[in-house]
Amino acid sequence: MIPRLLPLFALSLGCGHGTVDHGHDHGPAGEHADDHEAEEGESVAITRWTASHELFVELDAPVAGQAFSYHAHVTRLADNHAATSGTLTIRFEQEGFAVESHTDPAVARAGIFAAQAPAPKSAGRYRLVFAYVDGQERAEWEGGEVEVGAGTAVAHEGEAEGEVTFLKEAQWQVPFAVVPSGERPIAPTLEATGVVQSAPASTAVVAAPVEGLVAWAETLPVVGRSVRRGERLATLIPAGAAEHWASLQAEVATARVDQDLAAADLRRVEGLVSDELVSDRRVEEARAAVVRAQARVQSAQRRVTALTSGGAGAVPILAPADGLVVSVGARHGESVQAGAPLVAVAAGEAVLIEARVQARGLPLTPVQSATVRRGDWAGPKDLLAAGATVLTEALVFDAQTLSAPLSVIVPGGLGLRPGDLVELSLGAGDTRPRLAVPLRAVVEINGQDVIFVQKTGESFARRRVELGARDATHVEVLSGITAGEMVVAEGGFDVHVASLSGALDSHRH
Repeated sequence: MIPRLLPLFALSLGCGHGTVDHGHDHGPAGEHADDHEAEEGESVAITRWTASHELFVELDAPVAGQAFSYHAHVTRLADNHAATSGTLTIRFEQEGFAVESHTDPAVARAGIFAAQAPAPKSAGRYRLVFAYVDGQERAEWEGGEVEVGAGTAVAHEGEAEGEVTFLKEAQWQVPFAVVPSGERPIAPTLEATGVVQSAPASTAVVAAPVEGLVAWAETLPVVGRSVRRGERLATLIPAGAAEHWASLQAEVATARVDQDLAAADLRRVEGLVSDELVSDRRVEEARAAVVRAQARVQSAQRRVTALTSGGAGAVPILAPADGLVVSVGARHGESVQAGAPLVAVAAGEAVLIEARVQARGLPLTPVQSATVRRGDWAGPKDLLAAGATVLTEALVFDAQTLSAPLSVIVPGGLGLRPGDLVELSLGAGDTRPRLAVPLRAVVEINGQDVIFVQKTGESFARRRVELGARDATHVEVLSGITAGEMVVAEGGFDVHVASLSGALDSHRH
């Protein structure tokens, strides 16, 4: 059950007098309400919560034997939904029995029931109860005790209002939620920024079997390219033949330059034939030069192919598995030593997150919670639920970077890819209960952490808070609020914006 946080009744204070200037246009009932308020001069405002619904009702202080006007705002807490259907019942009870009851069969407009109801015929103190029913949706609120006046309205003790007004109609138009503050187990949480790498266990590496020179295939194994098992990625030319390979490469390059020059000369000569500026013999010589150049290119390429074939001692470098190339250990034409890694292929979905921790003095064991967030995700994902393992057992800080490494192995299924930049949140150590609120309840205003507390249906108090430990979803509040207060868990910045306008009168919709 959500604790009751507020005094039972409140005089409306926002309009500068003792009546409620509702500002709702409800037709004849609304007009009658204005006349009635002017005559009686007293009104009552009540805010109550159940686990599923909020009620914010304003009504004329009741007078025995007379009708009183009211309007009630009903909100479903789960999705900040304003009631658009259903019924609202108002009961006056004494000694557990209903003395007077009124049921409003429909909303006057979205979220608001507004009409008139009869007060008990006899003056005295009554228990006020409200009930909302809409199909399977049900909520009942105890409104506390109300004094029914004999001939004139009785003033009721006012409840404290907040300094910020944020009207119900505005709340219903934005993502908005309030929850009670309370204790929950929270482990101290450290934050770290990291990079996703392929997990060693799922990474296949091809190393140079002998010393030699690397000659990449035409389809270069660049990082980020998908390869198939057995695909030829390169050829390793043994050290003894490397010098000959280099000269053959130079010969191929020279032959191609000569071929390009011969082709250009042929085009120039053929352009002069129509003007009879060159002889046929000159054209034939240019064509023959092109053929000879092509032959030299083909001959040089065949010698390169022969040198890089297995028969000549060259070693083919093949893709070790289906997957993504995550690293390349040498450039084309570079000499490598035996055992040097040439290509690494991520052959599985498991990844390794390598992060750096800046904060000192936080425990790392036992791990209580772990989440990861990527920039394009809507929210963090639970690493422990995905079967991740934190490899680092203690934080060891580097004197140069003033940070400590943190490594986490993550199995497949989360959609992480090598190269992703991510943010880690790791909760570890003591999980004692702490007064906490959702992380999204905290709004930073001018460099200060602020939480908005709902005092009545449309008024809020701004509280500067001191924060402590946090986990993936909640943060400890060391000072500024007390347990049971209703805090704005979503929409706090909208409340802040409303506080800046200063143009709206309380309760005036």
